[in-house]
Amino acid sequence: MAEEDVVVSKRISAGRGQIPIFIALLVVAATIIYPLYFVIITSLRPNSDYLQNPFGLPGVWTFENYVRLADSYGIGQAFLNSLFVGTISVSIILVLASLAGYALAKLPVPGQKFITATFVSVMLLPGPVLIIPIYLMLARLELVGSYTGLILVYVATGLPFATFFLTLSFRGIPDEVIEAARIDGAGFFRIMWSIIAPMGSSGLATLAVLQFLGAWNELIFAVILIPEESMRLLTPQLASIGERFLTDQPLVSAGLFITASVPLILLAFASKYIMQGLQVGVSR
Repeated sequence: MAEEDVVVSKRISAGRGQIPIFIALLVVAATIIYPLYFVIITSLRPNSDYLQNPFGLPGVWTFENYVRLADSYGIGQAFLNSLFVGTISVSIILVLASLAGYALAKLPVPGQKFITATFVSVMLLPGPVLIIPIYLMLARLELVGSYTGLILVYVATGLPFATFFLTLSFRGIPDEVIEAARIDGAGFFRIMWSIIAPMGSSGLATLAVLQFLGAWNELIFAVILIPEESMRLLTPQLASIGERFLTDQPLVSAGLFITASVPLILLAFASKYIMQGLQVGVSR
C-alpha cells in the first residue's frame, strides 16, 4: 500500500507540474485563434452592425462584403493573378533547386563550400536593398509591368534558400541507394525522378509551401514591378483597399480572410510534411 501511495503521489505531482505548461499553451492558442475568429466574424456582418457592437456577435449575418470585393474591387482577378504567379514561381524554384541541391549534396562539385557560403550570404541580404538594382535591370529588359519580370525576381530571391534547404534535405538520402541505381544503369534524371524526389518528398513539400507563402504574401516587389491595377496581385490590391476603407472594417476583414485562406489550407494539408521536412533540415 505504501508503494502504491508513493506512485499515486508522484503522478499527482507530475500532473500538477504540467498545469502551467497547459495554461501557457492555452494562452498561446488563444492569441493565435482569436484574431482569426475576429476577422471571420467581422467579415460576415454589415458595417452598420459592426459599428454598434464591434466585439459582439453579428446581429445580421451577410456575405455582402465578399460580394463587394469580387464585383467592385477586382479581388477575384487579383486572387487568380496571385495563384498564377505563385504557382509558376514555385514550380521553377523546385526544379532548379532540386537539381542544384542534388549536385551539392551527392556529387563532387568543385568549390562546394564556397557555393554554399555564397547562398547563405545572399540569404542574409534584406529584400529592400535589392529593389533599386532589380528595378533598373528589369526596366532595361522591358520587363517592368509584366508577370515575367516578377516571376524572375521571385525565383532569383527564393532560389538561394531553396537550394540550401534541399541540399541539407538530400544529404539524408543514403548514398548506397543512389550507387545501386547507378549500377543498374540509371542516369542522372532517372535517379532524380525515381529516388531523390520520392525519398526527399517531405523536404520538397515543405519548400513548396514556404516558397508559395512567401510569394503569396510578398508586397514590395509586387507593388513596384506591377503598377497596372488590372494586373495587381492579391496582397497589393487588398493593401490599396485597406488604405481607402479604414472606416469599413468588415470589408477589410473579408479581404484579410481571403488572403489568409490559401495559407491556412496549405498549412492544414501539408503540416505533416512541413514538420518532417523541418526536422530533416535541422538534423543535418
